[in-house]
Amino acid sequence: MTSRRIELFVMPGCPVCPQMERLFEQLKQDGQIDELEVIDITRSPERASALGVRSAPSYLVNGALFSGLKTRKDIEDLLQQSTGGKWRSLLSEELSEGGMEAAREAVLKEQAAREALFDLLEDPETPLVVRIGLSAIIEELAEQGSLEPYLPRLLALLDNPDQRIALDGLYYLSMLQAPEAVQALSQIADDDRHPLQQQARELLQEQAESASLH
Repeated sequence: MTSRRIELFVMPGCPVCPQMERLFEQLKQDGQIDELEVIDITRSPERASALGVRSAPSYLVNGALFSGLKTRKDIEDLLQQSTGGKWRSLLSEELSEGGMEAAREAVLKEQAAREALFDLLEDPETPLVVRIGLSAIIEELAEQGSLEPYLPRLLALLDNPDQRIALDGLYYLSMLQAPEAVQALSQIADDDRHPLQQQARELLQEQAESASLH
């Protein structure tokens, strides 16, 4: 059985930290978590910095970092989620609240966070503000050459029944030079019955114009 371990980051003068510490202590007493470590950011700045902690209270729930005031039910839901579910919650929360840098660092460092990114892209319920942040992160992954391993996930987006999601997948594919990506774009561009034919043609044209400038 996986240990349900919590690292809670607090700092002196924080008005919310004592509330979260009491909440986690109660969860431990009730047997819902196995281990709780309370860390003062001012005394352990290296540990906080290494995990990307920028505010208090922040708490590491089995590898995923969250912050701010939450209810007992919020925390219980996080504890019950799979690893992927925790990363999806983290990315959604950070991008919804303007935490672009924290979401970016999570995706760049953690494979599970990258998988969660694609889970969110495939979900029609993912809010627009979250999608915008995810797109910016994907563009950075493409620039670093880290997007090609996820070509199968990108190709899967093309088959999504939600045309908005399929169009996003088409755009992300255009960032790759892999033969499979170019072939997929070309097939759509040549298919008169495909609803995204025109967009695929435009993306291929942009690729050709960009290549001619270099």
